[in-house]
Amino acid sequence: MLALALAALALTVAYGIYLSPEWDPSRNDQIQYQALARGLVERGEYTRARVDEPFIPEPLRFPGYALFIAPLCIGGCSMWLITIAQGLLLAGLVLMVARFAVPLLGARGARIAAGLVALNPAYAFFAAHALSDLLAAVLGFATVLAATRLTPAPRTGIAAGAFAAATALSRPFLVYLLPVAASVVAWRRGFRAIAAALAVAAIVFIIAFAPYVAYMERSFSRPLAGSTGAQLWLAYFQAHDVRTLDTFERAQADAGRAALDSFDATTDRVAQAQAFVVLDDELRTRALALIAHDPAGFLSRGLARSVQLWAGDVPVRPEQAGAGVTALWLVLNLVFLMLGLAGAVLLARRGGPFAALPLAIAVATWVLSYPVWAEGRFSLPARPFLGIGVAALVGHFVRERRV
Repeated sequence: MLALALAALALTVAYGIYLSPEWDPSRNDQIQYQALARGLVERGEYTRARVDEPFIPEPLRFPGYALFIAPLCIGGCSMWLITIAQGLLLAGLVLMVARFAVPLLGARGARIAAGLVALNPAYAFFAAHALSDLLAAVLGFATVLAATRLTPAPRTGIAAGAFAAATALSRPFLVYLLPVAASVVAWRRGFRAIAAALAVAAIVFIIAFAPYVAYMERSFSRPLAGSTGAQLWLAYFQAHDVRTLDTFERAQADAGRAALDSFDATTDRVAQAQAFVVLDDELRTRALALIAHDPAGFLSRGLARSVQLWAGDVPVRPEQAGAGVTALWLVLNLVFLMLGLAGAVLLARRGGPFAALPLAIAVATWVLSYPVWAEGRFSLPARPFLGIGVAALVGHFVRERRV
């Protein structure tokens, strides 16, 4: 297991060498996260504003990842420091997957599951970026692992609540992980048996999340913001042939683009922060109107979004992601998805402590991601559970062959 963890770290460093010195500038989210980290270090405030600018509230990015890389940005945001730190995180994820999988699969199966994380290039690729996805995947898995430790003792809810809050503050979409995992645990142990621990977890989550809510209330007079409107609006048109848009769809698309152009024309950065919240609300309203206009079409295009979710984001430089490389990555990941789901079903049917968790997490990720804009990196938190499913399937065939 340690060798696999070190292999994951080495692969991350190799990707750092491959990506440096530009570090994939096409993914400009990295610039935003680094600016927020510098704001914490240089100003002691959660803002992208430079030292010589007025305070600019942050409407889009949640603070978890910026807090994580802020210590690495003392004296400058070194991408090598970030890459090595995240390589160590990935090594930790490999060990956590092994620990989780041993009771379900045995030592051999746990090694297979851990190896499928350690040697999956998607993890090392994003570990070599200043993006929140790897951190969120690690914290999300830690949340599920902590949920399996819930017992009648109330204190067992502290870790689950803390990890769930850290996960949501890094990538808010993953807020579902603790409820899904706790539901499986409650099904195995009984809700009454873990009710006190769940209450403690909820209290810890609320306390940890409260400062961000206070920040948003003070800055924008609302408890939360983000990009759910933009995600829904973009998702409606993802995999939609623009030549087939009807009159209503074209009008909504034009109005949405006009709103985006108006936002882009806002040059004052303080006003831009407020304008983003207004923009996201408008795009959400238009997205819901579009979905109500053609729900069947929106749902059918979800299949294409699903392909992007599970097989998108080829882990190479954009200019090197040619048709052949993209097709190979797509086939490998769709096969991995099908095998992982099949193995997760077998594992759930076999029974045992928390055997249904890999299937529950994978399916919940798929279902909840279905309506929104899809990128391959968004499935990283679910892929360790698919790897556990693949390992279960391998173990099943090995046992059948022996019989």
